[in-house]
Amino acid sequence: MSLFGSKLSGIERHFLGNVKKTKFVFPDETTAIERGLALMLDLTADLNDAVRKNKEPNLYANRSLFARNRQLLLNAYFGMICSNYGTQFVILRTVLENNVLMRWFDLHPQYAYEWISSETQKRFPPEIQAKYGKSGKHDIVFKSERVTSKLFKEIKKREVAENLKEIYGELCDYTHPNFKGWQELMGSAGKEEVLMKMPAFVEDNTFKTIGLSLYLMQMSFKTVVESFKDLLFDFFFDLEIWQNTYEKLIARYGD
Repeated sequence: MSLFGSKLSGIERHFLGNVKKTKFVFPDETTAIERGLALMLDLTADLNDAVRKNKEPNLYANRSLFARNRQLLLNAYFGMICSNYGTQFVILRTVLENNVLMRWFDLHPQYAYEWISSETQKRFPPEIQAKYGKSGKHDIVFKSERVTSKLFKEIKKREVAENLKEIYGELCDYTHPNFKGWQELMGSAGKEEVLMKMPAFVEDNTFKTIGLSLYLMQMSFKTVVESFKDLLFDFFFDLEIWQNTYEKLIARYGD
């Protein structure tokens, strides 16, 4: 039976063809991303235990943001192997925003508490509510660009901020339909440009999206390790293996 039903079986065959081409051309990268996703899934259970034992608001918030990144990176991976490049970039933009927010909350647990809903705040122990709840704020929205500018305002961090700004700007270009996102459906028939029915596998586009996926997955691991520090001891070996794999692969994609 077709996944999409008999009338859409051609779509399924087309996507599966793109998946086969992607994995054939990029076997090491796709395997690494799949292993990274599995590690993120395993980590989530430990994060739940860590939050129960250490009831700090930044740990609660960052556990939720990391779990969201796990799911977003999974969805982005499906988009990439099916050659839905524009869709993947839209998803990866949120992954980057979440990572920036996680770093911000580690520096300012007070903001993490105010980011949480009022109902969730009530579930924290009385001492935590007394420590962080004096402002009465909840459900606060933090704008990514403002957080990034404050997070990397020091001179020594400006290069990092500029790199993130460049990546973020490119991801934003794919988010808006009047910029780059529509291009994945454009093809050619002879000398004419035509709108294709389905996205096609393009090696250069896949190369670009793999590099960004690896980078943002590594950023997610780095950020969650910084948040939970010694609480993830059981995963030290697995994280070290991922780090070594990442460093070998990312060298192919430049800085």
